[in-house]
Amino acid sequence: MHKLAILVITIGITLAGCTTQTSAPAHHHPVKATTQKVLQAKTKTWTFDQAVSSKQTKHGVASKLEASVVDKTTAQSSWTTSQGQFLSVGIKHRQVSFSKWQRAQQRHIIKSYRHRLHYMSVSQVNAVLKKLGAPIKINKLTDLIYLETGSSTDPLPVATAFVAKGHHLYAINMQYSDTDQTTTIDRGRSFTDTNTKVTPRHISVDQLNGTWIAAETTTSASDTGKLMIKNGYLYQHRYNSYERSAIQDLSRYSLGSLNQNVTYAAFKTDAAHAGYQLAHNTVASGDSTGMLYIVINANKIIRINQQLVTTYNKTSTIVAASALPQTDIDIFNQMDQQHPGESAATITVKAGPARVALTSSLNYLTDPDAGQITKEVTVN
Repeated sequence: MHKLAILVITIGITLAGCTTQTSAPAHHHPVKATTQKVLQAKTKTWTFDQAVSSKQTKHGVASKLEASVVDKTTAQSSWTTSQGQFLSVGIKHRQVSFSKWQRAQQRHIIKSYRHRLHYMSVSQVNAVLKKLGAPIKINKLTDLIYLETGSSTDPLPVATAFVAKGHHLYAINMQYSDTDQTTTIDRGRSFTDTNTKVTPRHISVDQLNGTWIAAETTTSASDTGKLMIKNGYLYQHRYNSYERSAIQDLSRYSLGSLNQNVTYAAFKTDAAHAGYQLAHNTVASGDSTGMLYIVINANKIIRINQQLVTTYNKTSTIVAASALPQTDIDIFNQMDQQHPGESAATITVKAGPARVALTSSLNYLTDPDAGQITKEVTVN
């Protein structure tokens, strides 16, 4: 009997040792830690990739998910993250805990309707992530990142929660309300990091002086296929006018100010949709028609117009007088000096004296008022 007891104890110790060894957790990063690591980058811009939706009936949310047909140019098309902070159209969003986010949600719903509000479950979130192609699953709702805007005393919770891995950010709609009618609801969206796009070289603005030609352009009165660059300005000839815009070295702006700039954010999204990155060290320009010009290197500029890309190559280091008369350059400079706080945007010559349109800014990439005419002056 004594020997049997010893044998049972020995087997028990052996089994316990085996159990300890086989159940040791594998080394891995928790989901939230993985997301936070991605978000801690100095800056990332995420552009819309795809969306999924499902039906909702009076019985709840359907489990069948379908890819949504969403126009990438009209969707809530981008987010910017910078060292853990989220920004959208220049508005800062704070990270908050799941419990604080829930409390804020309840505060903005009439008390008698709160019982009609429901939150997605872990399995529902994972189903959306799988449909979006995410290589990640959550274990609990607190694995997600929750956001709010507004003041600290009256926060406005964002209805979507986030998770990220690699070059992808996933936004999951976390709530739904009871309904008596069958409807389609947005369940989630994925975004792609623009760091995967073409990144231009940083070029000194002084190196850009000269004539640039888009050889494949079909020339017209509105588009000559030619850019003239001189002393920090990009000149074009349209109809009876010369138009100019400032060439902006974005590295001269603080990253924080760019991330909160709505105009820059819109151009950055346009660039990403066309396969390019309007990064912090980019040299670029815009114009009165909303086009974006990015300096790729010392001999190449690309123009983006609604995802259509036109390439300009430098053909000369000088600007011929036949392309841009010196008298017009002198008028631009003269108007700048005579009207402090304003800049000459266009010179138009038809019958009679030249007319100059003035604007408060030529910085199309960062100033929403750029190119808006403040007055016109006749030059005799």
